Amino acid sequence: MDNALGPNEYRQSPQDIAAEQAVLGAIFFDVNSVSAMAAAQAILEPNDFYRQAHQTIFKAMSQLVDEQRPIDMLTLQDKLNSMQQLENVGGMVYLSELSESTASAANLRHYADIVHEKSVLRRMIETLTHTMTIAYNGSEDSENLLEELGRQLDNLAENRGDDSLRQIKEVLREFQSNLDNAAENDNDVVGLATGYPDLDHLTHGFREDQMIVIGARPAVGKTAFVLNVAKNAAKSEKVPVVVFSLEMGAVDLVTRLVAAEGAIDANHLTTGQMTSNDWQSLTLAMQSLANMKIYLDDTPGIRINQISAKLRKLEKDLLSDMTEEQRDANPHPLGMVIIDYLGLIESTNTESRQQAVSEISRSIKKLAKELHTPILALAQLSRGVEQRQDKRPILSDLRESGSIEQDADIVAFLYREDYYRDEGEDGNGNDEETAVPIEVILEKNRAGARGTARLMFNKPTFKFSPMAPGYRQDDAPAGGHADVSSGAGW
Repeated sequence: MDNALGPNEYRQSPQDIAAEQAVLGAIFFDVNSVSAMAAAQAILEPNDFYRQAHQTIFKAMSQLVDEQRPIDMLTLQDKLNSMQQLENVGGMVYLSELSESTASAANLRHYADIVHEKSVLRRMIETLTHTMTIAYNGSEDSENLLEELGRQLDNLAENRGDDSLRQIKEVLREFQSNLDNAAENDNDVVGLATGYPDLDHLTHGFREDQMIVIGARPAVGKTAFVLNVAKNAAKSEKVPVVVFSLEMGAVDLVTRLVAAEGAIDANHLTTGQMTSNDWQSLTLAMQSLANMKIYLDDTPGIRINQISAKLRKLEKDLLSDMTEEQRDANPHPLGMVIIDYLGLIESTNTESRQQAVSEISRSIKKLAKELHTPILALAQLSRGVEQRQDKRPILSDLRESGSIEQDADIVAFLYREDYYRDEGEDGNGNDEETAVPIEVILEKNRAGARGTARLMFNKPTFKFSPMAPGYRQDDAPAGGHADVSSGAGW
């Protein structure tokens, strides 16, 4: 390789000494040195400077600000003397050179950005070099090494020194724009519509940056529910939807999607014992689904950094297929992400499963904000719910970690009365009932009210539907629940 370094060649670490001097000189030059120092500290920390002398001078300036003293030749000399560092930074001669710099205080941010950029590059090189050394030694397996590398690079990306404090008048303009757009809508849905009016009335649609947790006991129907939501969003909103399934294979997911879209008994799709109507419905369902932007990943034991990497790559691919005008209008094209389910995501945190789930939960929330897309994460509930007379789930039923409740913007539980009627120990429900009411209980809703939306669940076809108008408790199977929170249709 012609561009490879030879054994005696050396590449200098990224640095810009002139920019470092310009930052320090601009602080000296500004009549309000404390204000200039605050602007620099919003972007830089001492270790961002390449030269040790500049690190020390910046630390001394920071200490002067903390002590509410001005930054000038005399105060800086005094502070460096007290730190026993004056001669190490070049003495008064070098401080005089900095104070006489022609660097403009108005360009301080520009100089600081240059210094920080070089610092990030140096840290990146250090991280990659360290990883290469471990890789050559073979002391870590590749999966752990990749995850650690991803975490360190993510930390670099998160700490890029962005002084992104925003004045309220700027945020008010964004608020006004959002309000104007909402006012133009004919309904109260401002995010992605789920296809279920009762639920959308409570949530106002699933919005960007949100982490939505859907919890239920096994076999209640949470996978079927989120697949219906994914299908509805991809079909009606025409947005890309990504489903990560850690429990079911991609073909099984498609079977449920086809069953729900075509209203076909899933058993017929599995056994091939199809009626003529089934075949007709199948053709239409497959054509409909083929036109949707639904992406499936059934990698078992996937890690959160792998999910992040796949989503970033997909976002990049989607952007590359868009025109410049489309990219400007929609720089974050992912419409929705579904993870089924949270408890199966693997982690390198071996201290406890609770800490591992807490770390995963925080990562999902951060990813939702980074991609500006709602992420629906499914969660299992503890068996404690089975011991209560009222078996409707509550927040404390979330298994393994209270941080899930803390990180989530919405926590919703699925509850079916028939699941606990004539059931065995594990609650398999009454299989004779095909279409049953199901409650979506919002126990936490940062952007709206708590409440319950009621839907119908057709078990053979895995299809969720809005509750039929005029449906009353008298029409429900024995044991149905009549309490109304959202009110529609009951």
